[in-house]
Amino acid sequence: MSAASDLRALLIAAPAVTALVGSRIAADRIEQGSARPFIVFTCTATERSKGLDGMVHGVQVTFEVQCWADNRAAAEAVAEAAQAAIEQSFQTIATRSSGYDADLDLEADLLTVLWWE
Repeated sequence: MSAASDLRALLIAAPAVTALVGSRIAADRIEQGSARPFIVFTCTATERSKGLDGMVHGVQVTFEVQCWADNRAAAEAVAEAAQAAIEQSFQTIATRSSGYDADLDLEADLLTVLWWE
């Protein structure tokens, strides 16, 4: 499995997340007009950790997990549930921020996730 499929599987398996978004968790994009709230995640970086001998000891994948909803409180609730699930799996939330899409009139809570494979 890839880190992206592992992340999606983790979020789908978290009851607190699915209670809010159901199965509306997608990599890279979600269909326009989809029910809200939803989660879209993208891989923003992949870094291999190598030893002096060149052997790869681990791979860290950085994801931006975007929790979208009609209002700030709903976006934050989705992000809280996603953050709890991610942290319970011993992965790291590096940053958390907010966003707004004026064209779609949607609020977002954004998590930067450091995922070790």
